[in-house]
Amino acid sequence: MIKLDRVERNHFFKLFYSLGTILKEMIGIIFASGFLIKWIGFRLGILIAVILLILLLAYEIIEWRKNIFIIREKYIYHKEGVFSVKKIEVPLEKINTVDISTNFFEQIFNAATIKIDTGDAKDHGNELKFTLNRGRAEELRNILLKENTNTLKNKYEQESYSLGSKELFIYSIISNSLFKGLAILLAIQQFFEERVKRLLKLNIDISKYFRGFNYTTFYEKIYTIAIIVCIILFVSLCLSIIYNFIKYYNFRMWADNNKICINYGALNKKNYSFDREKIKGIHLKQTILMQVFGYFTIEIESIGYGDEKGEKAILYPICNSQLKDKILKDLLDEFLYEDNFNKPLSNVYFGFFYKKIAFWVIVTCMIAFIKPSFILFSIAMFIILFIIGHMEFKNTALGINRSLVCICHNSFNKTQSVLKMSTIQSITSSYNYFQHNKRVCNYKFILYSSNYGKELKVKNLKDNAVEKFFR
Repeated sequence: MIKLDRVERNHFFKLFYSLGTILKEMIGIIFASGFLIKWIGFRLGILIAVILLILLLAYEIIEWRKNIFIIREKYIYHKEGVFSVKKIEVPLEKINTVDISTNFFEQIFNAATIKIDTGDAKDHGNELKFTLNRGRAEELRNILLKENTNTLKNKYEQESYSLGSKELFIYSIISNSLFKGLAILLAIQQFFEERVKRLLKLNIDISKYFRGFNYTTFYEKIYTIAIIVCIILFVSLCLSIIYNFIKYYNFRMWADNNKICINYGALNKKNYSFDREKIKGIHLKQTILMQVFGYFTIEIESIGYGDEKGEKAILYPICNSQLKDKILKDLLDEFLYEDNFNKPLSNVYFGFFYKKIAFWVIVTCMIAFIKPSFILFSIAMFIILFIIGHMEFKNTALGINRSLVCICHNSFNKTQSVLKMSTIQSITSSYNYFQHNKRVCNYKFILYSSNYGKELKVKNLKDNAVEKFFR
C-alpha cells in the first residue's frame, strides 16, 4: 500500500512519450545544421546539433524529475514545471472520478495512466494525470476512493453486468458504429492510395472502367451501384465488428459499495471508477435501428467522465428494455422517472416540418432548373425529411417533478435524458408568432457539465410546461 506523504513520480515509461517531441525537434535541428554547415563548417555544425539534442534530452529528464505528487491525508499535492513551476492541491473529497487506462505499449511495461478528475466545470474539469506501475495505480485509486468504500453502506456490492459477443455483434449492426467502420475503410483506402501505390510505383488507370460504365443501361447502372454499395456496407460492417470487439472486449460494469466501476478493452484497456452519488443524470440513446428493435445505450452525466476527445460517458453500450430497467432499478433507482410527460399536441404537427419543407422546395427548384433528370432525388429527399419531422414529433417529450427533469428529443438518434434538478443551470424559452398564437414555445436547458455550455432542446411544447421547475 502506498504510504502517505511519499514523493511519487511518473513511471520511467513516461519518458518514452517525449521521444516523439524529441524526434520532431531532431528534424528541425537536422535542417538547421545543414544550413549551419555551409557557414561554419561540417564539424562545428554537427557539434552544435549534437549539443542541442543533448540539451533537449536533458530538459525532458529534468522535467520528468520535477513532475511529482504526494498523497496526503486530506489532499493530493502536485508540482510540475522546470522554468515555470505549477503547484496544485486537490482535496480528496472533491475527487469525482478516478480512471485507469493502459495502451498496448504500457501493457508491455506493466504501466498504466491514472486520471484524477475533480469535476470543476468552470475549468472544463480540473484533472491530474500520472503514468505509474499498474499495481501502484490501482493502489492509488483505492486510497483516493477509500472514504467512499469504507464508510458507506454495502447496498450495491456484487451487482455486476457483462457484455457478451452476441450483444457486441448486435451493437455493431444497429448502432452508429457502422459509420466508424466506414471511416476506417476510407482511412485504409487513403493509406493505400498515398503510400502503397507510391512505394510500388503503380499507375492504375481506372478511367477505362468508368468509360465502360457510361455505355451500360439505366437498370444496369442501378444494379452495379447497388452491388458496390452493398460491398462497401459489408466491409464497413466487418470493420465495425472488429473495432467494437477490440474496444469493448471483456466489458464489465459492477457496483462496489457506493462506487460504480467499468472495465473494458483489449489493446487499450480502460478502468473507470466514480462515486455513484455524483452522477447527475443519465442519457438513454437510440439510433433508428435501436428504436425499431428496442435497444438502448446508457450514458451518464458525470463531470470528469466522458470529457476527453473521442470518449463517451458509457455506462452500458447496449441493452434491451428489460435489462435497462434492471440496471436503473439496481444501481440508479433515483433516475427512474415515472410521472407524466408533456408532449406536442396534434395542432403543432406542422411545426416540425415547415423549415424542412422550405429547404426541400429550394433544393427542388434548383434541381428542376439545373438537372431535371435528378427529380427522383428530390422525391427521395422529401420522404426522408418527412420521416425526420414525424420522428421528431413522436420523440419529443418533457417531464418534470420535484427532483428530476426528463427531456426526450431528436429523430433518428433519439435521446431521453433524466437529470437531477441541480444539474439544470438555466432554462430559456423562445417562440415565433405562430407558436405564440398556439401557446407553445421551444425550451433550451443549459446543463452544469464539464462540457461548458452543454444544452438540450425541445420544441413545440406548451408554454407552461416548466412551471413545476420553479415551484
